[in-house]
Amino acid sequence: MIWWPEESPTLKSGTITMRPMRPSDAEDIYRAAQDPTIPKFTTLPENYPLDLAIEFAGKRAAASFTNKTELVFVIEDSRLSDFYDNGLVKKVKTEESEKSEATEKDAYPYSNNFAGVMSLHSIDIPNHRAEIGYWLAKEARGNGICTKAAEMITEYGLMTLGFKRIDGIVDVRNEPSKAALLKAGYEFEGIMKNYVTRRDGGQLDMALFAATK
Repeated sequence: MIWWPEESPTLKSGTITMRPMRPSDAEDIYRAAQDPTIPKFTTLPENYPLDLAIEFAGKRAAASFTNKTELVFVIEDSRLSDFYDNGLVKKVKTEESEKSEATEKDAYPYSNNFAGVMSLHSIDIPNHRAEIGYWLAKEARGNGICTKAAEMITEYGLMTLGFKRIDGIVDVRNEPSKAALLKAGYEFEGIMKNYVTRRDGGQLDMALFAATK
């Protein structure tokens, strides 16, 4: 039996916090989603518009929780500002920072150590199944954040919510995402041929991973 919380939870482990999305997250989501890698490997559209970020952060995430169709978390890592300030994370110049020496000196370009978004979606309560989905801001990648967050949300989904299976469905070309799922304890189950239709009409093969209880 699936147990669904009355309020969207906050998960913490070490430096990582996974918390409910807030309307104030819209700007960080919008800025991070301008990285072309994100629409390449996710369902987010290219040139992701601010109004969609506002709708997602302000309405859709909360509505999907109420309707028990998706559980959305914002990922934060308290190390990110220090990593970025000390040069351990590659700084990415934006058009705005090119114009201002002040913004060139500052650091992590998102508020509250924002790292990305992760969710349990495609929830099938009668069959005790869900699917993990995620993306990280470019500046937050390469520090093990995705793997740890995937471990946290998967443990919560299996042990607290009561799911028996959580799928991870990843573009076969997305090697970092596949590696993160394996490190988080997911098992590779195979390749699903022509599983997704691309925006240009072509078909994509997807790699299927799963965590089970």
